[in-house]
Amino acid sequence: MKSVLLQLLLVVAIVIVGVSQAQTPNSEAVITASPTVLSTTGDFVELKWTGMTSPTPYDIIAIYYPPESNPLTPIGFLMMSNATSWKQGYGSVSVPLVNVRSEYVFRVWTPGNSTGSMKIKGLNFTTVATSNQVTFENLNEPSKAYLSLTNITSEMRLMFVSGTNDTPVAYYGTDPSNLDHVAYGTTVTYSITQMCAAPANDTDYFRDPGYIHDIVMAGLNPASQYFYQFGSKGSGMSANTYNFMSAPELGTEAFIVAFGDLGLQTQFIGNLETQPPSIKTVANIYTTVTTPPAQSSFFKKIGKEISEDSNIPPPWNIHHIGDISYARGKAFVWDYYHDMIEEVASMSSWQVTIGNHEYDYVGQPFAPSWSNYGSDSGGECGVPYSVRYHMQGAEGTPQRNLWYSYNYGTVHFVIMSAEHDFLVGSDQYNWIVQDLESVNRTLTPWVIFTGHRPIYGSSWEGSEVGMYKNLQETYEPLLLQYDVNLCLTGHVHTYERMCGMYNLTCAPTDNDAPVHIVIGMAGNTYQTTWDGSDIKDGSGHEDQPPYSIFRASAQYGYTRLYANMTDLYFEFVGNNRNQVHDSLWLHSKYA
Repeated sequence: MKSVLLQLLLVVAIVIVGVSQAQTPNSEAVITASPTVLSTTGDFVELKWTGMTSPTPYDIIAIYYPPESNPLTPIGFLMMSNATSWKQGYGSVSVPLVNVRSEYVFRVWTPGNSTGSMKIKGLNFTTVATSNQVTFENLNEPSKAYLSLTNITSEMRLMFVSGTNDTPVAYYGTDPSNLDHVAYGTTVTYSITQMCAAPANDTDYFRDPGYIHDIVMAGLNPASQYFYQFGSKGSGMSANTYNFMSAPELGTEAFIVAFGDLGLQTQFIGNLETQPPSIKTVANIYTTVTTPPAQSSFFKKIGKEISEDSNIPPPWNIHHIGDISYARGKAFVWDYYHDMIEEVASMSSWQVTIGNHEYDYVGQPFAPSWSNYGSDSGGECGVPYSVRYHMQGAEGTPQRNLWYSYNYGTVHFVIMSAEHDFLVGSDQYNWIVQDLESVNRTLTPWVIFTGHRPIYGSSWEGSEVGMYKNLQETYEPLLLQYDVNLCLTGHVHTYERMCGMYNLTCAPTDNDAPVHIVIGMAGNTYQTTWDGSDIKDGSGHEDQPPYSIFRASAQYGYTRLYANMTDLYFEFVGNNRNQVHDSLWLHSKYA
């Protein structure tokens, strides 16, 4: 409990009050970091200290990059009390570091009686020791591999980050010892001048994003395992050989993981609000996408016949419905987030949707009086999102990552942006109508409509009333007209499945109207409870309305689905023991 309380104090209650030059306790402290050169991203550094003559349970080690960054804005902290010997004035802790194309340095902060540099819960803190610098063998190391689909099923897009701006290359093939295919790509980046507000445009919080590379691996056989390496002449090649499963042919069975509102959990106390369940969610998704069919309970549920020697998992597609990293202007988060998800994103296509925490800013072009758009992106105004991702669909258009569609096996996905003009007559609305009209239900009998903000949900709407109302009025008629099967949304950090319904009225079966499911339970712990302003039924959690079939307010996890030409199975999997909490079967009217 003490550790949790201290973390809350550090993250929530830091107040900058000016740098102290006065003598403080523990002024003889020494801290060293080793090794001074790490081999690759994710390697551990050990931090040892001595000379803490007046140790306290509040002493911390702050983490910085680059070394010359403002001492008052570290990226995070480590509690020195995590060492068993801290009361004796010495100890050590270890932490893995992500290669961010810069050296790191560490500083010891301790409470003092003088005016401190930071004030934490009434205590003045001052730095008493600074470590040596820690670097990597290759600061330009290519890493953070991220796969996504293109408009062609025989392709897979690879994006990665490095420290050099030369031509990126990927070598790939079906044999890890013979990567006999090669593909070259393009490179982009962004700068602090493209940010639109603080903290994103503040030099204390902006960090060099590196160079983001974009390569398309073509000529792939469907649903086949490939191996690959990537890099460039300037950055060198990736330390590992990665593998992925190529996309399935259209009209063949689809395996999909879906969720929203993931975020980041670091291995240290981040100097911002983090999302602790996220790291467990990603680990559980990794288990799902790597478990051989013969060992998978999911395959047994869907009734697939599996041979005993079936040890290669099928291709899984990840569908992330907005609120990606929750960087909110703290730029270091993007590197750490992509490092956290790389184990999955390097082997499964990972599609994204823009959310309020990627885009919203004061002065954004579309902000009607009934909306509740604010400054949720922390001044990023969609720039990191638009540069770091390359979704397919509307290629060559400004809305490339905003509204688009794609096919995966038997499923057609339609992705909207609730942060841009979505009303009748808008470019987005017209594009969505055209896309829905063009769906081939012979090849893709299932249509899933997704966007970050819910169209339906029984949580207290509050300031969201205008958004709910306008999303419902604009898109519900289209969902019914074009036989949309599922509407998956996030934004509310809960899981809730509604019945197949129209205008708040349940259809005879879930096959007869769109089923709305809120799946924003992947990481963010800020919960909007089901506690409305109407207290006629008593205080506390309100009863479910008739259209709400299942809801869970504090169960974190992800959803996964299987779809063939006739049936679709959907389930919500909690992070604890991968326990399934809710499930749904649908049967296609196009079968």
